[in-house]
Amino acid sequence: MDKTTCIIVGAGPAGAACAYVLAKKGIEVIMLERARQTGGKNVASFVMYTAILKHLIPDYLDDAPFERNVIRSNQVFLGEKDVKQIVDFNYRLIDVPIAFTAFRGRFDDWLANKAMDAGADLITEQTVTDLIIDKGQVIGVRVDDDELYADVVVGADGYHSKVAEKAGLVRKWLPERCWHGVKEILDLPSDVINERFQLSDGIGSIDSISGYNIDRLTLSDTTLYTNSDSISIGVFGRLGELKDKNVKLHEYLEVIKQQPYIHDLIKDATLKEYQSHIISDGGRVHPNKLYNDGVLLCGEAGGIMDTYGVGVPTAMLSGMMVAETIEDAIKKDDFSSRTLKKYLNYLDSTSLLSTIKQSRKDSDYIVGGGHTEMAQSMEAGADVFNKNVDLTFDFISKESYPLYLNLYLRVVQYELPKLIRWPIHGILKSKILFGRILEKIKRKLNGQYYEWKTKTDS
Repeated sequence: MDKTTCIIVGAGPAGAACAYVLAKKGIEVIMLERARQTGGKNVASFVMYTAILKHLIPDYLDDAPFERNVIRSNQVFLGEKDVKQIVDFNYRLIDVPIAFTAFRGRFDDWLANKAMDAGADLITEQTVTDLIIDKGQVIGVRVDDDELYADVVVGADGYHSKVAEKAGLVRKWLPERCWHGVKEILDLPSDVINERFQLSDGIGSIDSISGYNIDRLTLSDTTLYTNSDSISIGVFGRLGELKDKNVKLHEYLEVIKQQPYIHDLIKDATLKEYQSHIISDGGRVHPNKLYNDGVLLCGEAGGIMDTYGVGVPTAMLSGMMVAETIEDAIKKDDFSSRTLKKYLNYLDSTSLLSTIKQSRKDSDYIVGGGHTEMAQSMEAGADVFNKNVDLTFDFISKESYPLYLNLYLRVVQYELPKLIRWPIHGILKSKILFGRILEKIKRKLNGQYYEWKTKTDS
């Protein structure tokens, strides 16, 4: 039977990033995509934080399909008739792009094509119905009436992952662990956007909004950001609470749009796209169980998605870490859980795994009543944003690790028993944290770090 090294189910950001890394290493990889074209089923707009993308594709600025370069991110607190406070997180002092607005369809297609240029194969209009399992190990996938075999299968097929389900990695579905989001893309001329948001051509901004008429839910998130010639506005709420309080999110968004601050920014805009989707908060897969014999999960299939609002970059990073894990498995010629469990170590080495777990704890805290204190505290708002940005800054390529950290990652963290590994792990984590603090101080002193300030209008 014909067999390839790796089959990736799904050609979104996580799957394409994984395929790109594997192909660059000369490893055989096939992406299976159910849509007719990559990105064809995803019309969502989003904000792309770029540090991880820059590591993956250093020359991404040459042709990446971005809308606007985001230089300002506002945390807006609303009163009944006016703005109470704006926390302005300013990127202008940073000498490299931090974030861009973009559309998922265009971005996904671009990234998948980058993977193909590197040597990956793509087969579209392929719906995986089952896994092929032999003696407890995944050895391939079933696509309609066909069978495709591989040393390892990667599930990058989104929230309702068939791979995760068939691999026995799905836990009981919990609605409180999921978000429902609705978003509108509103057409508005570029010059009007520039005037209202005080921007120039190609420059963008993000508003995260809370306050009057928006806090009907215990925890919700309203965002408004600028594209080239359109505005994206959306609101998210926890699925369980929406049901309990009988809140229809599309009606909720219409109320929000009438708040004076928002209305003045979007008036005369016309509806271009309407989106409604479920966003995972780790609801289907436990963060410590992202693998099994012959199979790995990345992106939203593994619950690695909406972490402090940084969804696509974290999905891509998880795909990159899957690729590193597969490379190790190839060297050992072992695709069992014994080797694939190193995936968690790679995730932890980037702080991604701990960040995901912390984000869930933060969400539980807010849902449990902490939202009041958070809404009243500007420092808390700044802290949430810092976590957002720090995730993008904290990723360090393993090639640049100092010798002691390389030794730890390659030997200590993988091979030693936990009772020996944990003390060493704690010492090194402290050393890394201290180094990050010093780096932040250095950037601040050099005028190359983000600033934030509070504006009071009334």
